[in-house]
Amino acid sequence: MKRGERGFTLIEILVAIAITGAIVAPLAMVITTLLTNPKRSTDQSIVLTEVRNAGYWISRDVHMSANVTATAPNGFPLTLTIPVDATPSNNYSVDYVFEGSKLMRKEYNSSHVLVSQTQIADYIVTGDSTFSTISEDLYKLTIKVSNGSAELTMSYEISQRL
Repeated sequence: MKRGERGFTLIEILVAIAITGAIVAPLAMVITTLLTNPKRSTDQSIVLTEVRNAGYWISRDVHMSANVTATAPNGFPLTLTIPVDATPSNNYSVDYVFEGSKLMRKEYNSSHVLVSQTQIADYIVTGDSTFSTISEDLYKLTIKVSNGSAELTMSYEISQRL
């Protein structure tokens, strides 16, 4: 290089590359995090909602029931007899059944005619979800839900209100 020529030295170029790398690397990590975390967060939110729905509805109906019939080996289908008044013939029943990975609530009137059918939860791992008897009026519900990268298992102790 001649004395009057202008340009960049090798050291100046290396410093510029290092500064650019120091800016681009964290930026790339932030972009990657922004693109992957919403999916993971959504999956976690979904499984939590599904487990809570299943726990709420089954607990609610067991509290009101006069009779609980759990089917072996995992307790589902689960049949609950719910009294309306002092006359047993007026009682209605609720069945909780798995249809694939969905937990369905089927309500029957006193003549055992299907009145309503509601999907309570989805993404249920049916092999790991159970309903069992602890004592005469105390039950244990374990629900496992899996969706995408998120998985959650919760257990509830539920008692009948006598």
